Amino acid sequence: MYEKEEVPSLSTFVSGLGLDNAAPSSEYSSNIIVKSLPILGRLHFVKDRNGILSLTFTFLYWVYGTWCGLVVVLLPHMRDKQASEPFVALYVLCSVMCICALFRAATLNPGRVPLISEKDNIDTSDWEMCDKCQRKRPKRAHHCRRCQQCVLRMDHHCPWINNCVGEENHYAFMQLLFWAFCLSWMAFWSLMLHYWYYPACITCDKESFEFIHEAWFTYILTALAIFMGIMMGGQLIGQHFSLLLDRTTLENMKDPHPDISTIRIRSEWSAYREMCGSGSMLFWLFPCRSRKVLRPSYFYSSPV
Repeated sequence: MYEKEEVPSLSTFVSGLGLDNAAPSSEYSSNIIVKSLPILGRLHFVKDRNGILSLTFTFLYWVYGTWCGLVVVLLPHMRDKQASEPFVALYVLCSVMCICALFRAATLNPGRVPLISEKDNIDTSDWEMCDKCQRKRPKRAHHCRRCQQCVLRMDHHCPWINNCVGEENHYAFMQLLFWAFCLSWMAFWSLMLHYWYYPACITCDKESFEFIHEAWFTYILTALAIFMGIMMGGQLIGQHFSLLLDRTTLENMKDPHPDISTIRIRSEWSAYREMCGSGSMLFWLFPCRSRKVLRPSYFYSSPV
């Protein structure tokens, strides 16, 4: 157990976090792989076949949307001086932010309930025992059957990122929803300009594969952009109101009609600051930032 920081994060209580998998076997479930890599840092990955297939599909959707939106639609029109360079740069920005957010959401520890000891000085008198993994956990933690571990303030298990959405990666999941929403509607408006406003491409190679099959490529991208734009927008709205009400998706499913007197409605600032952590809000949408946790009252009872 290493030395505690002045404002501890959840990872403070996890022992044996070296540059290899030297942590005690009881620290992680058999479905979790944890690796520390140069530059990328500490990665958390779930060994679930269906989840890996879903994550692969999500990645391939991003590849197709980026390739078709740029190579088939925007770059030819930019060469013809029809599409503006700032518009194309904005599309690239949304695409890069989207894949970075996907990587972060899929590989961050969602908030695994750590092993604790008496030395940690944590009051666990109001904690409960998980009947599946036989580990003490805070009241708002939930056991995920796919990850086979308890997750702090677990919102849900998302197969499309092959990971749980919990206390420590909820902000990355929200970033993914936001940037996927932006990329989908950027693709949609690019296609609308391509169909109805931009003239036919002049400089395109008429014998190229993408030009010959251009219609089918753009039709598929149009359907995907509309579908994903609506889905991501709906998810963003639902997650936004759940944050304001301080409820998780699992809590909403378990008790869809709660007692109004028990609901705590928070301001947008306090809700998003708790989720995103301390630091400037200018960087809340930046996927590569590290989250500086605020002290969650439902976990820490007697901090040192």
